[in-house]
Amino acid sequence: MRRIFALVLGAVFVGVSLATVGSSDLSGVWAQLVVSSQLSDVPLAGRVRQQTISIQRVSIQQNGSAVTIEAQTCALEFDSGTPVVRLSFPERFVNSLGLDVKKAQFDPSTGGFVQPRATYLRGVRLQDPERDPLPTDPKDPRVFDQDGDGKPGMTLQASVAGLFNADIYIIQRDWNILRGQLTSSTALDGLVEWGSEQVILGATNPIFLNPNPVFPDPNPNNSFFRSTRVNGGTSCEQIRAQRDRLFTR
Repeated sequence: MRRIFALVLGAVFVGVSLATVGSSDLSGVWAQLVVSSQLSDVPLAGRVRQQTISIQRVSIQQNGSAVTIEAQTCALEFDSGTPVVRLSFPERFVNSLGLDVKKAQFDPSTGGFVQPRATYLRGVRLQDPERDPLPTDPKDPRVFDQDGDGKPGMTLQASVAGLFNADIYIIQRDWNILRGQLTSSTALDGLVEWGSEQVILGATNPIFLNPNPVFPDPNPNNSFFRSTRVNGGTSCEQIRAQRDRLFTR
C-alpha cells in the first residue's frame, strides 16, 4: 500500500522539482486550497467558526508580471463548526461552476502575488454583477437553474442533528482578493479577503428558510489559500485524493 501511495505521488509531482527549482515563473498547473472563515450563532452550539473550503485545479500563464489564471473547482466543502449542522454541495452544484478566468500580478523579484477582487455569481445573471441587488423572487427572469436540477438557482443539501433535512435553493454573489508569496518553486500561499451575499429562494423544509446570522471572522489568518505546483496532467480527481499531502504546510 505504501509503495502504491508513493507511486501516485510521483505521478503528481514528476517533472516539477528539477524543472522549476530556482524559477520565479508561475506558469503551469497548481492545486489550490481556498478557505473562507466566518462566525455564526448556532442554537445548542453557541458561536462557532464556519469555513467554506474550495479545492481547485489552477492553470497559470505568466507574461512578465502579468498573470492569467484559469481555475476549475474540484470540490466544495462546508465546515459548520459543529456536528449538529451539516451543509453539502451536490456534485451538480460543483460541476456547474465551470472555469473561472482571472487576472493577477506577480513580482518575480520578490515573489509577491496579488489577485485583485474577482466577483462570482451563482444561479443569477445581473447587468451589473458588482452593484445590482440580488433578486428575491424565484420567478425573476434573472434567476436561472444553473445546476440543471429543475429548481431555481443552485441547490444545497442541509441537515440539523440528523433529524431535519432539506434541499435549499439559493443564489449567491461572492468576491475575493488573494495576496500571497511564492515561498518555494512549488508553493504559493497567502491570505484571502472575501465577502458573500446569499438569497434563499426556497427550501423543502421551512425551518431552513431563516438561516442563523453570520459575522466576519475577525482573525484574517483564518481565511487563507495554499497553492502547490503539480504536473500539468494532474486531474481534479488526483488533487482530491492527495489533498492532505498537497496542502499540508
